[in-house]
Amino acid sequence: MTDPILSVNDLHVSFPSEAGVVDAVRGVSFDLYPGRTLGIVGESGSGKSVTSLAIIGLLADSAKVTGSVTFDGTELLGLSDQQMTRHRGNDIAMIFQDPLSSLTPRVLGG
Repeated sequence: MTDPILSVNDLHVSFPSEAGVVDAVRGVSFDLYPGRTLGIVGESGSGKSVTSLAIIGLLADSAKVTGSVTFDGTELLGLSDQQMTRHRGNDIAMIFQDPLSSLTPRVLGG
């Protein structure tokens, strides 16, 4: 079997709030292999979007992200925004919850 193209191991994401720390993602782990499809399913508010945003480094600076996210042998957690920009769109991307507007050239082109 080939190595996974994306490995997420023990991913935790938390956010500070007025009521204390909110643990949005707690211990998510999965592997995605080349040529395979992976679906992340859960109730509203279960952390699907936060997990995806953490993987591609698009969370607010106030988010605390721990664990490991390895893409094609490169650890993504801890990379600077400039370093992540080299990967986003070319190697790894996200289609947001409103895919119609995400894929509209007029929106993308400004």
